[in-house]
Amino acid sequence: MQEAAQHLLGTHDFSAFQSAGSPVPSPVRTLRRVSVSPGQASPLVTPEESRKLRFWSLEFESQSFLYRQVRRMTAVLVAVGLGALAPAQVKTILESRDPLGKHQARVAPAHGLFLKSWSQWWGGWADLAPG
Repeated sequence: MQEAAQHLLGTHDFSAFQSAGSPVPSPVRTLRRVSVSPGQASPLVTPEESRKLRFWSLEFESQSFLYRQVRRMTAVLVAVGLGALAPAQVKTILESRDPLGKHQARVAPAHGLFLKSWSQWWGGWADLAPG
């Protein structure tokens, strides 16, 4: 998954990962950081269920994202983790610029995804991350 995620780093046309028909002046975005690492078990599942599941933490950093871009990138990376896609296919999907393609039509469900931190430029970076 980490190898696949590296194809997303940098400045690209992320049309393949936006919601089809999104009215956006430019689908070009810069993904500054992507991190894939084993995550901790959720407190919302029983210990028995937790032993059967694998949890992952995926973090994306950019100045801005397209509508559903993170959920679609997450779905594609999970498909790589499950063996349904090869890491190199992520680059092919990105270069296709087709939001209706076979693999990028998947969208990770919203539950389990959350905003970790947010920064805003007001004459200087103001980090609004908790803690």
